[in-house]
Amino acid sequence: MSFALDLATRLVRHEAFGLMLRRLETSAAAAAISTDTGPADGDLSDEEMAKLHYCASVFAQTDDTSFRLVAQSIALNTLLRKHGRFVDRSISLLTELGNFPAADYGSRQFPDQPAPKFLEGMSRELSRAMNSIRIGSDLIALTDFQKETWDNLPTKSAIAISAPTAAGKSFLVIEHVCRMAETRPRFRAVYIAPTRALLAEVHNKINKRTADRPDIRVSTVPTPDPSSSRHIYILTQERFQFLLAADLNPFDLIVVDEAQNLSAGPRGMILQECLEQVSIRDAGTRMVLLAPGAGGFEKIARSLGKDSFHEERSRLPTVLQNRVVVRQGPDSKTLDLQLLTSAGLASLGLRMSERNFDVPTSRLAAIALELGSSGGSLVYATGADKSETIAARLADGLPLSADGPVEDLALFIRDHVHKEYGLAEHVRHGVAFHYGKMPTLLRECIEDAFKADVIKFLACTTTLFQGVNLPARNVFIDTPKRGNAGILDPAELWNFAGRAGRMNKDILGNVFLIDYDKWEVKPLDSFVAFDIAPAFERVLEERYQDVLQAVQGNMPKVGRRDEISPRVRAAAGLLISKAATGSVSEFVRRSLPGVSEPDRQSLVKASEVASDHLELPSGLLTTNWTVDPYGLRRLYDYFVEQIELGEVEKLIPPMPHEEGSVEIYKEIFKVVQREVNLTTIAAGTYHAVVGGMAVRWMKGVPYPKLISLQLKRARLERSKRLSIAVNSGRVALAQRTRLMAPVDVDAIVRRTFDMIEDEVRFQYVQLGKAYVDVLRFALIDNNLARLCAQIFDFPVALELGVATRIGWSFMELGLSRISASALEPHYRDQDSNMNVTAARKWLAEAPLDDLKLSPIILAEIRRLGLARDPVGAPSS
Repeated sequence: MSFALDLATRLVRHEAFGLMLRRLETSAAAAAISTDTGPADGDLSDEEMAKLHYCASVFAQTDDTSFRLVAQSIALNTLLRKHGRFVDRSISLLTELGNFPAADYGSRQFPDQPAPKFLEGMSRELSRAMNSIRIGSDLIALTDFQKETWDNLPTKSAIAISAPTAAGKSFLVIEHVCRMAETRPRFRAVYIAPTRALLAEVHNKINKRTADRPDIRVSTVPTPDPSSSRHIYILTQERFQFLLAADLNPFDLIVVDEAQNLSAGPRGMILQECLEQVSIRDAGTRMVLLAPGAGGFEKIARSLGKDSFHEERSRLPTVLQNRVVVRQGPDSKTLDLQLLTSAGLASLGLRMSERNFDVPTSRLAAIALELGSSGGSLVYATGADKSETIAARLADGLPLSADGPVEDLALFIRDHVHKEYGLAEHVRHGVAFHYGKMPTLLRECIEDAFKADVIKFLACTTTLFQGVNLPARNVFIDTPKRGNAGILDPAELWNFAGRAGRMNKDILGNVFLIDYDKWEVKPLDSFVAFDIAPAFERVLEERYQDVLQAVQGNMPKVGRRDEISPRVRAAAGLLISKAATGSVSEFVRRSLPGVSEPDRQSLVKASEVASDHLELPSGLLTTNWTVDPYGLRRLYDYFVEQIELGEVEKLIPPMPHEEGSVEIYKEIFKVVQREVNLTTIAAGTYHAVVGGMAVRWMKGVPYPKLISLQLKRARLERSKRLSIAVNSGRVALAQRTRLMAPVDVDAIVRRTFDMIEDEVRFQYVQLGKAYVDVLRFALIDNNLARLCAQIFDFPVALELGVATRIGWSFMELGLSRISASALEPHYRDQDSNMNVTAARKWLAEAPLDDLKLSPIILAEIRRLGLARDPVGAPSS
């Protein structure tokens, strides 16, 4: 191996090698995107190709990733250029590199290749057999990285897996989790996904994999079920917090997907604290962390009190990912294309078009339409509003489609989101937009339509940076920025660029970098990995004095879109909760190695003083530390005052469907905001509107009605402002024109989604949990424990968007809120306390085709294996 490395080093330094490699890469890239002029130096001769393949065979014998990347590039570019006599050599080379998906692609694309010689054929089959595992009835050939990881998963108690997007990390881990559940008499695992989009995707995969094992409970709802001995929960870190508070039993396995989120502010702290609680309950709990190219796992191990994580790493993608710099050519209808390589830029030639590329507002869409016609295309938008704008411009450049799936999708959007939502019209042109706060089923059906090539162009935000498996042939990026939040972490852009290329379906992905030479920074010049640092440690290093003052009682007030104050408050709350359990000194020592000893001691002392002053139970602080602990005390004092006044009944949260519940909940939300966050809520203010929305959300009111109410409010406000302006007699023409313009329906829909996700399902869930927990403590403390049973656990209803046992059961089966709400009226005459088993039985027997449900909803039910087809056989 040392000889191969020495020889590879000499070969790669030879000037002729670099020139030949660049010619191969540029000619293949130019052919793939159909440039009109092409590289000046053209194709290579057979002699030059033979030399490159000799070099590649040497590189493949090394363990050096950089050399193996070059070897793979030579093989894949040879297949793209269809160099006949070198195709078989490329397939052999890919087999040697352990890239069986690409080798299989080559075999499918070139079926007329002569069979390899006997020994060569035996070698290939042996390599494949050694890397294969059986899943169901299929024998799957893994890449070398996958096989090594697979072999280590059962033996390592803590393992961190770092590899490019679409390297097959989650596939392996999901199979590992399911096999453990199948073979153990008792099993409890949690798969943590940072976003609901990824949560839904993982749930679908695990649910499908365990479809023939009804004894394995697969749930996205954080509620324990003593009747089952095998549990696989798929949860966000917030839902995992709920589960840990409700279920004190240990777990066998914890999987953290997109583990770089351990660095992400309060949510990173929640995740870190959940993992620490799991370790405290049982040091033997296995942990698996997944990340798309990351370092810093030693910091995570230290913060969790572990010796280390065994690391499995790969930098070798399974497909070729070309980074193509796009600039305007000599005129407005020409594009100048260059390949970005490790050696710099190389010309790919010019692309002529009938489109104009010099209009700044439509430039991104025009370039995407010009270069993205082959295969699916993801177009990066800096925010949800920008994704809508880009999608509209893309749709303007494409004809209408009359395909059945397109019409089904458009009708679903109109019926289950809103009849005026612009997305419904866009999809009829093969275009959609995608952002994280969309309803789960809407997001899923857009993703499915993209995977099925029904949607050709998808304008998307950073949501797709978070692990959702949505590869594309093309990725378009025209800025390194994220909305108003400044420059993106380069690792995030690399993660998004990694969506280019569909493993098993293709060997090429194009990342088009528009006007890259004008970017403020050049993050894609060379690979950048995530540097994972625990969020608690990071905020203390950056905001030590702010956190110390917050611990001492000077909590910062949180404004909308404020990213700093929530981190400071969460860190302070976590310290005080640790002090309440007597573990703050050890926690600070372990978590803050970069903070001086005197500063650590100051934190410990302040936290202990705060805990003593607050006089709240450790259990209450431990499960609500993301909420201001001083606010918890104020809330407790308010409850005691009301109990002493004989007003206890009005404190009890009822079922949202009960008569008079709306006004009760509005008062509850007003109280918790006032006491905890010191926020005064007046009638008609934003928080008052949110309170009304929260009650409707819990009651399961469908999205079209929720959005219609917001639209009605917006139109009334517009009319009121217009009337005031006109009556004043001083309104300018431009202002009058603006006030007379129709309300932007897409913007109202988006703001409704924002309100539901940011306020109702995040802030109000946290505040609601604090309200319920503090109320229980106050009742018990004042000899009114009997009233605790009357408290409706409304934070769970806020999180799920339904308040009935029927709705919860449907959602625990994996159905979206949209589907659960659509099904619930058809179950109206049944037992209102239906459990999951009864829900599954009813769905299997119900005449679903007679219920006039959307084909999208029926598809979700059938995808989850919950229905039977019209003739009574189990659905696939």
